[in-house]
Amino acid sequence: MVVFLILGLGLVKLMTSFGTVLSNRLSAESSKQGDVRFYWVHSLLVAMVFIGMVVFWWNAYPLNNPELMGDEDWNLFLYLLFLCSPVTYFMMSDVLMPPSSQLAGADLKKYYFSNYQVLMGLSMLLQLFSLLNLLVFFGDSINSPKCIGRVVLIFLLTPLMFSKSERLHQSIVGLFFMGFLYSMFKYHTHV
Repeated sequence: MVVFLILGLGLVKLMTSFGTVLSNRLSAESSKQGDVRFYWVHSLLVAMVFIGMVVFWWNAYPLNNPELMGDEDWNLFLYLLFLCSPVTYFMMSDVLMPPSSQLAGADLKKYYFSNYQVLMGLSMLLQLFSLLNLLVFFGDSINSPKCIGRVVLIFLLTPLMFSKSERLHQSIVGLFFMGFLYSMFKYHTHV
């Protein structure tokens, strides 16, 4: 399925960019050149996008089973809807890290605040597409905790599109991360 190819490309992009950051940081330490400066809010977004792509892949894989979703159940609209989340994840993977030519000595806090509107817009789109996927493909009710959580996240992320307040970004992304961890443990660990 094309969905898994797009997710794979996004994972490769994110891992390659992050690997380059770590490599530049190590070489900067040994040569005393410009060091990459991390920012915890940015790092949380990187972690959530990476884990989110893996979880989407894991959750979507059963849709390959014709007994769950037969070929006759698919149409162009459904397939395009299904592609929206992986495409958004791929775009986030591309925007989340600076281009490799700008990584040496990068300040990820400055980078985050230079791109916060795009990052938050893509995050909101991702929540919308996740909500639609839950409703259409997984048959969740709009009143289910998963759907309500997506709607709440869309409303929480909206102010971040319009504000450059560091404290607001730290608070809301921190809440987003706590909700993300909660949903990981509640819905994706079976111990």
